[in-house]
Amino acid sequence: MRGEVKPQLFALTILFLSLGWMGLTRAENATHLQQLRQTNQCPNCDLRGANLSRVQLRGVNLTGSNLTGADFSYADLENSDLRGANLTGVNFNGTILSGARLDRTTQIDDKWRMVWELVSQGARGRDISGADLSHAYLHNVNFSGANLAGSNLTQAELNGCNLNSANLREANLTSSNLSRANLTNANLKAANLQEANLQGADLSAADLSDADLRGADLTRADLRMDSVWGYTRLRGANLDGVNVCDAVMDDGLKVELNCR
Repeated sequence: MRGEVKPQLFALTILFLSLGWMGLTRAENATHLQQLRQTNQCPNCDLRGANLSRVQLRGVNLTGSNLTGADFSYADLENSDLRGANLTGVNFNGTILSGARLDRTTQIDDKWRMVWELVSQGARGRDISGADLSHAYLHNVNFSGANLAGSNLTQAELNGCNLNSANLREANLTSSNLSRANLTNANLKAANLQEANLQGADLSAADLSDADLRGADLTRADLRMDSVWGYTRLRGANLDGVNVCDAVMDDGLKVELNCR
C-alpha cells in the first residue's frame, strides 16, 4: 500500500512545484512589463509574448531582452535600442522603426530586418524585387530607381515616399497608403492598386497600363504630362469606382469622377 502511495505523492509534489515555477515566471514577466511601462528602460528583460500593440516606446532600451512572439504592431519604436534582443516571431506590422538600433546579435525575422534596413538606409536603386513588405511602415523612404517588381506591399505605409522611376510592375499594393508619394515615371504595369490611397500622389508620366485601380482614391493626384518623361499611361487600367476628384490633368484641368 505504501509503495502505491509514494509514487502518487511524488507526482503531486512535481505538479505543485511546476505550477509554482509557472507562477514565478508570470510574476517576473509582469514585473518586467511594469518596469518597461514606468521607466521605458528594460534591458535583459523577459517579455516573451507581451502585448505592446500601439504603445508609445520612443527611445526605449530593450538591449538583450527576450521578446520572442511579442506584439509591437503599430507601436512607436523610433530611436529604440534593440541591440542583442531576441525579436524572433515579433509582430512589427505598422511599427515605426526609424532610428532604431540593431546589430548582428539582434535576432529578428528576415522580413523585418529588411524593413529596418530600408527605413535606416533608404533603397535608392536597390533590387528588392519579390520582397514581402506587407504591412511595413516605410514612411518617406527613398525608393527612387529601385526594383520592386512583384513585391508584396499590401497595406504598406508608403506615404511621402520617393518612388520616382521605381519598377513596381505586377507589385501588390492593395490597400497601401501612397498619399503624397512621388511616383513620377514609375512602372506600375499590371500592378494591383485596389483600394490604395493615392491622395495627392504625383503620377505624372507613370505607366499604369493594365493596373487594377478598383476602389482606389486619386483625390488631388497629379496625372499631368511630365516635361521629361512624357504622358501618364492608363491604357487597359481598371478604373471602376476610382475617385479622381480634383485630380490634375494636362493644362491644369481638374477631373471630377466618383467624388465621395
